[in-house]
Amino acid sequence: MRCERVTRHITLLFACGVLQAQTAAPVPQDPDPQTLQERWDGYLNRTYNWKKIGIVTAETLFDQTFQLSKCGRPPYCFPHELGGALTRRTTRTTIEFGMGALLHEDLRRRPSGLHGFRRRLTYAFLHAPLAIGSDGKWEPAYSRFAGTMGSLAVYSAWNGRPLTASRLGEGFGWASSSYFQDALWTEFEPDLKRLGRHFSDKLRHRQK
Repeated sequence: MRCERVTRHITLLFACGVLQAQTAAPVPQDPDPQTLQERWDGYLNRTYNWKKIGIVTAETLFDQTFQLSKCGRPPYCFPHELGGALTRRTTRTTIEFGMGALLHEDLRRRPSGLHGFRRRLTYAFLHAPLAIGSDGKWEPAYSRFAGTMGSLAVYSAWNGRPLTASRLGEGFGWASSSYFQDALWTEFEPDLKRLGRHFSDKLRHRQK
């Protein structure tokens, strides 16, 4: 029941972004069209960067520590889940790359440039499921949606499970939560880094 409520909340935020944010704010910084080389470089970085692979490995290891009781084959569970996570991620980024180039969508996230925590938070949430279309305006991120759906299909096949409508809906709801995480991180990353540097400087001064 709790998972269903969380999924409904994510779906609601998702729907609000698609329906309202297309006209809520102008595209920040009026970006130039993304070239194919820029798309390719971004794809390689998102898919094969060792830091990102390390994050996936750490997340899988963390999840496995809480699911040992559900593992029927303890020695093989972690390699199986890690392989599934990397396959799912590679599928998603590959589809996003291909569909993005085909539709001329720009999936790059940028800070809003707005002032005030509430305005920036609202912007990040509402624009999380959007991309910049070929006309330079906000539109639903079709290539990102296709990547998510494709990754769910591949992951279901990896685990030998049929992809039912209910599993697809629940999986899409959870997977799309990463859209909001990415949008929030893009918007507030500079602030968090400044706070980190400020805290580190204060700590060093205290130690002197």
